[in-house]
Amino acid sequence: MRLGIACDVSGSMGAFAGPVASAAWILNHATHHAQIPAAAATVIFGNRVRAITHPDSAPAHVTEFDADDNYEDIPRAINALDGALDLYRPAAARLLVIVSDGQYRHDARTEGQRRVDRLRANGCAVLWLAPDSPCVSPLHGVTVHPLADPTATAHAIGQAATAALRAAR
Repeated sequence: MRLGIACDVSGSMGAFAGPVASAAWILNHATHHAQIPAAAATVIFGNRVRAITHPDSAPAHVTEFDADDNYEDIPRAINALDGALDLYRPAAARLLVIVSDGQYRHDARTEGQRRVDRLRANGCAVLWLAPDSPCVSPLHGVTVHPLADPTATAHAIGQAATAALRAAR
């Protein structure tokens, strides 16, 4: 199982920085200690892309970050996770989780959609966790789950991971 998490750190996503940082730490630890071969990595994307967790390591502490950038470089975030985890290569179950409201500039949206389409065409599942707001604009073809309840969100991630594992068989 390979799990990539990309979190939008533009200003509109500020309320989600803390919960996403904690979730990334939990998921990285879970894959690090899994009984099956598994890896996870997390990046944040705004004006630039920064790694928060890495495959093959379990950070000792939650890496906190702010969400106050004014741009969303989703194409580079997806590229970074694909490079770290081989999300494009169908040798294992793969899941990309994007945490964002989807409010992107046209060029970032077009290139991000192209990358999501490529991953999906090669069997990588894509789960989009979004604020429970009417302004949300996810990319096409993704499974969308609103970030209204932490328990329901954890359940949605678990279901998406299970579905990815089943599809990989």
